[in-house]
Amino acid sequence: MRKTLAAAAGSTLLVLGGLTAAPATASSDNNAEALITCAAGDTCFWVNSNYGGARGRVAGDNPNFRSFSQSQCRGGTWNDCISSIANRGRECTVYYWTDASYNGRYHSLGRNDQVPDFGAAPPVGYNDPAFNDTISSNHWCTPR
Repeated sequence: MRKTLAAAAGSTLLVLGGLTAAPATASSDNNAEALITCAAGDTCFWVNSNYGGARGRVAGDNPNFRSFSQSQCRGGTWNDCISSIANRGRECTVYYWTDASYNGRYHSLGRNDQVPDFGAAPPVGYNDPAFNDTISSNHWCTPR
C-alpha cells in the first residue's frame, strides 16, 4: 500500500491505498471547480450534494469504505457519507453499493457521468433520495 502526503495548491491531499481525500471547497459557487478536481482514472465522491464538502477519490475496487477516514463524516469514515459522485474512469462503469463487500442495492455510473444530488430526477440524479449517505463500497466494470 502506497502512503503519500503532498501539498497541492496550498492545501493538503492525503493519499492512502488509492484513496485521496481533499479539503472542502470554498463555497457552493465552486461546484464546477470541485467536479474538475476528479482526476482521469478515478471515481470521486463528496460529503455533500452538489460536490460540496470534502472529496474522496478511488481508482480501484473498494469493498469497505470504513477503511477510509474522513473527519467531515458522522462516523469518521466515508462509509454511509457520500452525497454526490463522479466517474472519470478510463474504461468502464463504476458501481456504488449500499453495503460493504458489494452487497445491498447499487447504482451504476457510466464513464464521464456524475450525480450531484441522488434525490434529483434523471439526468441530473437517480431520483433515489434513499441512496444518499448509504454508499459503503464500489466496484468497477461489472456489478461484482
